[in-house]
Amino acid sequence: MKLIDDMMTVKEPENGGRTAIDRFDFQTAWGISKVLKLHAADLNYAVAFEFHDDIVSLDDADAPTKAVFYQVKTQEAGNWTITRLVDRPMSTGKVPKPKASFVGKMFGNFKRFGSAAEKLVFVSNQPLVEIGTKYGEASFSTAKPEDVAKFVTAMKLENKGFKEVDHLGYFHFDYCELNLASYEQAVFGEVSLFLKDHTSAEPGSVPFTLHLANEGKRRSKRLANVKSFADLKASKFMTRADMDKWLGALDSAYLYRPSWETTSRQLAVPHQEDSRLEREWNSYMAERKRRWSAGTLELAANVKETVTPVIDAAATLKGGMEGCLPLVSDEVRRWKPNATDDFVKAVILYEYKR
Repeated sequence: MKLIDDMMTVKEPENGGRTAIDRFDFQTAWGISKVLKLHAADLNYAVAFEFHDDIVSLDDADAPTKAVFYQVKTQEAGNWTITRLVDRPMSTGKVPKPKASFVGKMFGNFKRFGSAAEKLVFVSNQPLVEIGTKYGEASFSTAKPEDVAKFVTAMKLENKGFKEVDHLGYFHFDYCELNLASYEQAVFGEVSLFLKDHTSAEPGSVPFTLHLANEGKRRSKRLANVKSFADLKASKFMTRADMDKWLGALDSAYLYRPSWETTSRQLAVPHQEDSRLEREWNSYMAERKRRWSAGTLELAANVKETVTPVIDAAATLKGGMEGCLPLVSDEVRRWKPNATDDFVKAVILYEYKR
């Protein structure tokens, strides 16, 4: 399909909207909020983080034909104006030249992807005065005729191929409800309500929110070399399939607990060793929930995959546990430095029984 081919081959502009991210930033928060809304709408979405623009949403994760490009910009105070959006600051080189305007950069995605670019949306926590102060998304074409004319004139000067009849309708402004002072708390709240509707693990809303933030930030990194659309999605996009997988894992972590009593009877070790292992079992179970994340999911999956065939083939559960100790101890200690052998054994037993 043409859009898939273009996504795979069209070169990103330098940095592609990429910013230095070292925290749960506004852009990631807005992207997560967008993902939650698309999931609740039962759509087969794919949302990219910092790929050709700050956020990109495809109409279908498997066979996309349309993409919406979102440029996310924040400011502490003051409104946006069309004058500011079309402004072209001068470069600082020996021969200063006008740089691209905000909307000029947005139009670049139309030039790269043509009519597959369904919309070009400027997102901010402050309103665009020419459109109004109502939250939500509105087309630039809804501004007063004189303001539309100002926008069109500036765009024609910056991009010779710009035509009002063909291109004005692509431009939208989204005055979002996230606030700079409280966007993190707002997204935590959105995730809590989302989990209430989609899982039985609502108490896991805090680690799940942090997990989504980490996944968004991971996808914000520079694109790795990819050979297929599946590789591209894994590198840059958050999809419905991803969310379904994470929700299932969260449910499993919060609702299903292997029984220590059953494990203890099968293990049949002396009382003192049994007591130590039970303490570490409970410690791991609590930490596993508290630190629910992609890293914890990976640890659990890797340990289970490694230990299951070994213990299944062992004459006793104790013998299988002992045989697995050197196989997974390094990985467990990367997750929990200075973990005791008893803690590693508890991880082995817990994941085997899970």
